[in-house]
Amino acid sequence: MVKRSFTCLSLALALLAGSAGATFNDITDENLAQAVASLDALSIMQGDGAGNFEPNRSLTRAEFTKLAAASLGVSDATAYQSYTLFPDVLYTHWASGYIAAMMKAPDLAKKQIIRGNPDGTFTPEKPVTYGEACTMLLRMLDYTTADVGPIWPSDYVVKAQSLGLTRGVAAHGENDPITRADAAILLRNTLRTPTKEGEKLYAALSGGTPVENSILLATPETDPSLPAGQLRFYESGEIVNRPAAHALDSALVGARGTVLFDKLAPNKVSSFLPEVSERETYTVQRAERQQIVTEEAGPIPIGRKVQVVVEGELRDYIEAWFDIRQGEKVNLYYDSDHNLELVAVDNAFVSGESYVWGIDPVSIPKGYRIERNGATIQEGDIQKYDVVTLRPSSQTALVSNKRITGLYEDATPSFRFPEKVKVLATEFAVSEKAAPSFDNTELGRKITLLFDANDQVCAALPESELSASMQGIVTATSENQVTVQLFNGPTIQGPIEKAVSDVAVGQMVRLSQDMDGNLRVTEDTRTARNPGDWIVSRGVLGSKPVAPDVQVFERISENGPLYQLDLEDIDNDVIPGKHIETVVTDPSGTVIALILDDVTGESWVWGLVEGASEVTYRIIGTEGEDDYMEIPIYDYKVKITTLVDGEQKTYTIDVVDQVDDLVGKPTPLGLPRAALSNTGEMNLVSKKPIRVGAVTLQAFDGYDSVKTDDGMYPIADDVPVYVSRTGKFITLRQAKADYDAFVLYADMPLSEGGQICLISVA
Repeated sequence: MVKRSFTCLSLALALLAGSAGATFNDITDENLAQAVASLDALSIMQGDGAGNFEPNRSLTRAEFTKLAAASLGVSDATAYQSYTLFPDVLYTHWASGYIAAMMKAPDLAKKQIIRGNPDGTFTPEKPVTYGEACTMLLRMLDYTTADVGPIWPSDYVVKAQSLGLTRGVAAHGENDPITRADAAILLRNTLRTPTKEGEKLYAALSGGTPVENSILLATPETDPSLPAGQLRFYESGEIVNRPAAHALDSALVGARGTVLFDKLAPNKVSSFLPEVSERETYTVQRAERQQIVTEEAGPIPIGRKVQVVVEGELRDYIEAWFDIRQGEKVNLYYDSDHNLELVAVDNAFVSGESYVWGIDPVSIPKGYRIERNGATIQEGDIQKYDVVTLRPSSQTALVSNKRITGLYEDATPSFRFPEKVKVLATEFAVSEKAAPSFDNTELGRKITLLFDANDQVCAALPESELSASMQGIVTATSENQVTVQLFNGPTIQGPIEKAVSDVAVGQMVRLSQDMDGNLRVTEDTRTARNPGDWIVSRGVLGSKPVAPDVQVFERISENGPLYQLDLEDIDNDVIPGKHIETVVTDPSGTVIALILDDVTGESWVWGLVEGASEVTYRIIGTEGEDDYMEIPIYDYKVKITTLVDGEQKTYTIDVVDQVDDLVGKPTPLGLPRAALSNTGEMNLVSKKPIRVGAVTLQAFDGYDSVKTDDGMYPIADDVPVYVSRTGKFITLRQAKADYDAFVLYADMPLSEGGQICLISVA
């Protein structure tokens, strides 16, 4: 039998820690490493075959001509090999084909990129000078002496500098020889510079339309969760995975530039042409809700909506700051106006190796900080079957006890060594390192999956050895389907064993699975007794630490559905213990989930509500016979019309009993926000708004508050404004542009923390 191994992620740091120059041993400068990597992928410049690039070696005129030809798309010069155009470049010379192509190829000859010496020779072995290189590059871009000036080579050097062709190249005299490092930077810059007519030379090197302003986030070597042959990019506000024609050097990861595609397979990436680096890279001391404190530059403010790439996912900073840890490198990207556009955690500093505590032989190195759910713990707090991920770059050990237990339903290509598995009706990818742990499992039996801190499957165990207790919140239902967001695990979606009407969105449940593959959900409630106050800014609840990514839910009534809050929705820094209904902790006592009572007002949606009832009849027996019966079936519904993201929308909710007061009478009401996504019948709770009074336009203090007789009321975000004359909802901004009188409604009195939840205008 194959010995079971639980190690789930390869230690990529050996490859990544020196990512600048990962392909070539003799390159340490990041800018040069990126330029060389892009040209190498395009087969324009290669190394010596022994892992060296020889950056300081001078180039000959023949060598630079070959590089220029390749940059213009001449990948094969054999058609021109038979020409002898210069007496010192016979057709047998290794570069004769490239030299002839530059002078004879129809598209290149008119550019007059190269010329011989006055005596008719070419001197191919003579070192190419800085002035000669600048001249050839400008001619590649269609510039002539008339465009540049008559004094050679001075005018050509000045013009090249003004266009940015020499940016990043060490200062040279006009007649100084250039090195291979100089040539790589010059060619990279030239490929990115528009020709005199405004075209880009790199377009001719791409089999598909190049994608500009892209950021290369990861390769399979820098992020083990990325499938082999895939590359991850950030483009136009989204993360995009693209297939690669071949491996790209990890030195390109983190650069902003242009994606180029293979000539023979236009959907596959052939190279990535970076810009001269404009990003800022810092080492994290700590991340906070509104800033990142760095070792090099101190605190750097980060807006809550700035996009962040961390662990392969794209989120707003307010939803991801707690995943940025001490010692990690972050790249900051700015737009043309120097507004922060993107924060990306350098994948080279994220990868690490994971172990199952108590099973794998592993010890935590001295000096490592140990974290679980963002809280510091001691080694003695780690329990058997916890997954420990070591991050040498930040000297951190991340502990995860995320796990699920369910039926092992399917696997590909082999259930004993899978790439993908289906458990709890949900598909999970399995790394090659984690696959051997499935050797003791069988399809049709229940197994337990262990996840590391990056939410990757790390190992599998038979249920008889370990079973997970799974609690969470129902977040969606559909016909015979349910979705449960686990407190300490992934989100699970699958078929349910009972009617969906018995399961409501917002229920706190315990999840399991029967042997037929159906999910089971049973209601799970727990009441916190004297939990203490939650100090939000300090991250403590009584004496317990609160995880930075704590899940917070709000319940608007005793039996009402739960609604998940964003931490930014909680304005108060102190939530009294009397408002905390339920506390969920991990084994170390860190709070990972909280259920509050109605304290923020965010769990209500306000609008015009009306009820309706429909009656259908079920026929029993035969018409005209004694057994004939018509049994009425009542279907009660409630509709709410409100404003969502500036647009009027109407939602229909199935309810258990008819709400007589609402039939045919649109009424201003608040309904549970979680009810909008519920597909089954539910007992509906509602809340009447308080009429605060009428005010004029001058009473508003911007869009955040309004002055009333009771005091200054805050205004709810995206507050719906009802126009009684048209029967439509509009935004407050639209209303303030057209109306002078406003009737205000609040969710509760100002003294109890109320806010304006609904406004009416004539």
